[in-house]
Amino acid sequence: MINIWRLTKLQLFSSFGLNKALHTKDVKERRKSFLLAFGILVGVLMIAVVSFGYSFMLAVTFEQMGRMDLLLAIMMAVTSIVGFFTTVYKASGVLFGYKDYDLVMSLPIKTSHVVASRVLQLYVLNLFFSLMVMLPAGVVYAIKVNPGTLFYLFFLMTLLFIPLLPIIAATIIGSCISWISSRFKASRMISLVLTFAIVIALMVGSFTLNGNEQALADMGTELADMIFKLYPLAEMYVDAVCSYQVGSLLLFIALSVLSFILFATVLSTRYKAIHTGLMTSHAGSKYTMKPLEASSPFRALYKKELRRYFGSSVYVLNTSIGMILLLVMSVALLFVSSEKLGEMIEIPQLSHYLSTLAPILLSLFVVLSCTTSSSISLEGNNLWILKSSPVSKQAIWLSKVAVNLTITLPVLSISSIMLMISLRTGWMESLLLLVIPLIYACYSALMGIIVNLKLPNLEWKSEVTVIKQSAAVLVSMLIGFISLLVPLGLSLLLTQVNANLLLLGVGMIMIAACLAMYRYMQTKGEQLFQRL
Repeated sequence: MINIWRLTKLQLFSSFGLNKALHTKDVKERRKSFLLAFGILVGVLMIAVVSFGYSFMLAVTFEQMGRMDLLLAIMMAVTSIVGFFTTVYKASGVLFGYKDYDLVMSLPIKTSHVVASRVLQLYVLNLFFSLMVMLPAGVVYAIKVNPGTLFYLFFLMTLLFIPLLPIIAATIIGSCISWISSRFKASRMISLVLTFAIVIALMVGSFTLNGNEQALADMGTELADMIFKLYPLAEMYVDAVCSYQVGSLLLFIALSVLSFILFATVLSTRYKAIHTGLMTSHAGSKYTMKPLEASSPFRALYKKELRRYFGSSVYVLNTSIGMILLLVMSVALLFVSSEKLGEMIEIPQLSHYLSTLAPILLSLFVVLSCTTSSSISLEGNNLWILKSSPVSKQAIWLSKVAVNLTITLPVLSISSIMLMISLRTGWMESLLLLVIPLIYACYSALMGIIVNLKLPNLEWKSEVTVIKQSAAVLVSMLIGFISLLVPLGLSLLLTQVNANLLLLGVGMIMIAACLAMYRYMQTKGEQLFQRL
């Protein structure tokens, strides 16, 4: 157990850059680590506040229906589904695709201990998200229902077991995708296509269950049936926590724990063989000589960055899922009008909100699709090549910004046009719908570069650490959310002010911010690069 604990602790500390923060004697590094910890704490509190607010809004409706148990059922199912989606494409990287595999496996430690530490790392990361969502929901439920002592005991007990089955399912599916794709030449592309297909199929499936329209309309028993059909363990969870059924509690815990133990045992016995199978890729047998082509430094760097981007399935999935969701939402609104959607979810003013706040909504997906916040860190040990290459540092970071815009702008353009059609916006609203997300795309790309230069992580062992868990990604996403929450809050508070004028003012401020960041990179960019 000591070995498992030590390995897990080292991996978690390495994932969040805590090793350097705890042992460095540099005052600047310590100050930077303190500010980073403070920023992460603020981000966690913001997520908890949003979760509490969302849970409270749901609770108001469920209280009128006399079905407060639906609150915990929905939040538990959402937590499990989100955990599953995020684990599908990071499980392979955490369990198998880490750079120090040979070093770790050569240590005098049992393979089962290595596997246990890797699985525990996945578990801790998923548990952290579960706590941020479920604890606020539990607080809201306790305020509204005022339950007995058993609720608090059962609620806290079950919290520890919610992430287990989603981890198992996501790891199996993610590993199968990696194994299937590795059998073909275009393994990366096949892996991406399969993963996107599964994610989209699950999303579509969750909305095409029998009776879902009636369930959304009635907001009653059929809604519970839909949730329990989508995720059967949610029914056991509700019976245990809300109805205090000991049998359901024991069955929920037993299914989760036994499945997890069986999964970890099988994985540890076949770990080396699975690793070899997943990490083995198909190589082309023919090589054709072609004439060499010369291009400008920027174009060469852009092509290199684009190949690097599409060469990592984790990178693509983590930064493009927002664009995929935006495209799916835009297509859906062509077939379901905003007025009908507002009636279904009982928000009569939804059509008005979508028409006026659509630019902010699109910008949210842009912020979620920032590639530059991890692009510097992903260079890793190869950063010296860029630093010593005879090209301007401006061309280096501009090429990374260009890749970010290549990923976001085409989808933004298509989605904006579809939303113009479905929302029937006027010329001013249409212009803002095109321009505001474009400005935020530039803002997000430039902000990601600056934050990554300030908070680099060049000593990573797994790409997942940089792409999903690095300080730069968290901080840039937090700054992006704040830049959206401010205009959103102003739009909701200053209802007497014309929404178009307000968004126009936001656009001017964001353009000024982009120009300031661009100027900063022109003057300080090379110094920041050389300090890495």
